[in-house]
Amino acid sequence: MSSTTKKYDNVTVILHWVIGIGILLIGGLELFRHEFPKGHFIREGLKAIHQPAGTVLFVLIMFRIMWRSLFASVPADVNRGTASLVAKLVHIALYALMIGLPLVGMVYVFGSNKSIDFGWFTLALPLKDVLGGVAKSMKEIHEAAGITILVLGLVHAAAALVHHYGLKDGLMARMSLSRKNRDNHDVMVAAE
Repeated sequence: MSSTTKKYDNVTVILHWVIGIGILLIGGLELFRHEFPKGHFIREGLKAIHQPAGTVLFVLIMFRIMWRSLFASVPADVNRGTASLVAKLVHIALYALMIGLPLVGMVYVFGSNKSIDFGWFTLALPLKDVLGGVAKSMKEIHEAAGITILVLGLVHAAAALVHHYGLKDGLMARMSLSRKNRDNHDVMVAAE
């Protein structure tokens, strides 16, 4: 069971940043990939990275959810009123997309009788007979969800910057690995 503290634990912080950067990299590379015509070596090379990287990221996301629900130290909410509600809704949407986006992608891949090639091994679930009818529509849903998670991720980052530079409430210090930053946050919280 998670506990309430003034700052996040190191595992939560590391997972937050790795997953956030991973989402931005995978999404950004996918947008970049589509700038090249089909068959172009860059487009095909980036395509080979997308599925295994997304699968690894999905495993990290599931670990993050398990960690948060069982072991994480979770600071009390610094927002009040409408800001708190908006923050919660954005976080719920981000978590839903972090789970749904890769699952929809896997339905597309496995429902098309394709596999995910990791180089040393291949992950294959021949589910065309079960999922073939919906697989093609899953590709479009996956792409739309990808754009949505990038936009929400940028909104999340912008809000964090507003807290840090505008409100100066120490919110970003709670998500820092630097002991100095987190200790400064403790001093700020104690002064309130």
